[in-house]
Amino acid sequence: METENLNGTLVLVRPDLENDPVRGQGKVGFIQYAPKNMEGLYVALLTDQAGFYQPDELLRLKDKHEVFKELMENGTSMDLNDFKALYKISLLQDRGTTSGEVQALEVARDNPSIWSRALESLTPKQTLEMAKSYSR
Repeated sequence: METENLNGTLVLVRPDLENDPVRGQGKVGFIQYAPKNMEGLYVALLTDQAGFYQPDELLRLKDKHEVFKELMENGTSMDLNDFKALYKISLLQDRGTTSGEVQALEVARDNPSIWSRALESLTPKQTLEMAKSYSR
């Protein structure tokens, strides 16, 4: 069975999340600790806060090849602003930098009409491989 290590993954707290004691809705962060049982994920927000979230309360960017494929296959039928936002996300992902990925998540956050094209939920079905984290 293929496993995935989510530690360090950049995520967006669902902007439409109703009950969030940390008030992290719409904020970008990274998964600080993901237990194997996926009962919840510890997320460090880039606003110097931290929270505990269920996997379905977090979104991450789809693979850059999926985003580009979406542009190529459906670009002509998209709303112009959706196309521009998705194209910008694609360009930011191509940078291959953390800051580019953060900016891409922020562009996606600000354009709810492209969420299904650019973002995917973290689901409990995904299995995790725990990795050692090293501090610098």
